[in-house]
Amino acid sequence: MKTLKVQTIISLTTCFFLILAVTICKGNKFGSILSDEENATENSTGTSDILRHTDEGVQIISTRKITKDINGYGGNIPLEVYMQDNRITKVVALENSETPSYFAKVRNSDLLQQWNNLSPEEAINKEVDGISGATESSVAIIQSIHRAMEYAKEHSADKPATAFRFDWILFLGLLAGIALCTLIIVYFSRKPKGQMTQYVLNTFSLALVIVVTALSIQPRPNQPNKMEEPIMKQNDKLSVLEAIHVRTSIRSYQPQEVEDEKIEQLLRAAMAAPTATNRQPWAFIVIRDKEILNELSSTLPYTKMAKDAPLAIVVCGDLNKAISGAGMEYWVQDASAATENLLLAAQGLGLGAVWSGVYPIEERVKEVQKILLLPKDIIPLNVIPIGYPAENPLPKDKWKPENIHYNRWTESK
Repeated sequence: MKTLKVQTIISLTTCFFLILAVTICKGNKFGSILSDEENATENSTGTSDILRHTDEGVQIISTRKITKDINGYGGNIPLEVYMQDNRITKVVALENSETPSYFAKVRNSDLLQQWNNLSPEEAINKEVDGISGATESSVAIIQSIHRAMEYAKEHSADKPATAFRFDWILFLGLLAGIALCTLIIVYFSRKPKGQMTQYVLNTFSLALVIVVTALSIQPRPNQPNKMEEPIMKQNDKLSVLEAIHVRTSIRSYQPQEVEDEKIEQLLRAAMAAPTATNRQPWAFIVIRDKEILNELSSTLPYTKMAKDAPLAIVVCGDLNKAISGAGMEYWVQDASAATENLLLAAQGLGLGAVWSGVYPIEERVKEVQKILLLPKDIIPLNVIPIGYPAENPLPKDKWKPENIHYNRWTESK
C-alpha cells in the first residue's frame, strides 16, 4: 500500500510539472513567437510588423515599412510611435544612416516631442517647423509621423493578433514520456498485477487531464519584438550627400597617426576627380615630417594648424601634364576637383581636414616650392592638414535660394 502511495505521488508530481511545462511553452513560446516561416506569412497579409501591442495596452507603430519612400540626407529615418488611449506618448528614432554629428541637431531639439499627447488627427494637422541645419532630415521625420498617423487612423480598431498553435509533436512526446515512466515503474515493481493495473489506469487518467488542460490554455497575444535601441549609427562609408552636408573645416587634431591605408584611400579619391581631356595634371606631396609641417605652419599665414597635424597633403598642378595654350589654366579646376574629393573622403573616413590656399598668391607659391624642393613646373595649389578631429564644429547652413537663377539671370524663380 505504501508503494502505491509513493507511485501515486510520483505520478501526480510528474503530471503537475508536465502541465506546468505545457503552460509555459504555450503561453510564452507558442503564443508569442511564431516560426520565421509563419511570421513571413502573417506579415505578408497582416500588420504585425508595423503595428504591435504590449500587455499594458500600448500600441507601437513602426514606420520602417510604410515610409520607404521618405528619406533624409542619409536615407530613410525609421521611427517608432508609441500610443496609448489613441494618443501619442513618445516618438523614438531608430537606427539610421545619419551621422551622429549631423543628427545631433535633431536629437538636441524638441522635434521628437512635438506630437506628444496628440491624437492621430491632431498630429497630422499640427504644423511643425524643420530644424535649421538638418532641414531634410527633420522634414523626413515630420512626413513619417504624418504617414504613421494616417496608418493609425485606418487601423485604430485593430486588436492584438492571437497566435494559437498546438504542437502535436511536443504533446505526443509528453504522453510518450508518461507512458515510458509508467512502464518503467511496472517493470521494476513486485506488487500484484491488480494494483499495478490500477496504477496504470490512474496514470493514463491523469494524462487525459493533461490533454484537456493543454487544449483549454488560453493563448497569449503576440508581444512586440525586442525593442530596437534608439541609436543613430554612422555607416563606415557615408553617403555622398551626407559627407557633403556634414563636412566642415577641422583645425584641431588628435596626436593619433593616420593609417597608411586611409592615406591611400584619400589619394585614390582625389585622383578619381574629373579632369579636362583626362590629362590628370596633378601631383600630391604627402608630408609626415614634423620639421616640414612646422616650417609650413610658420611660413604660411593660414596654415598654423599644420604644426599640430600628424599629416598634410599638398595638392599641386603639374604643368607638364596640363593642356597647352589657352586651356593651360584648366589644371586649377582639375586640382580643385581633386582637392574636394580628398576632403569628402576624409569626412567619410572619420578624419578632419582644412583647405589652406597657396596658389595664386605668388609669394606663397615660391615659399612652398622652396620648402618642398618642388620644380618650377609643379605649382602648389593648397596645403591640406589632416588628422583625427579634436573638435566637433557644426557645419554652416549655406543654403540660400536667392543665389539660384533659372534660364536667365533675371529669372530667380
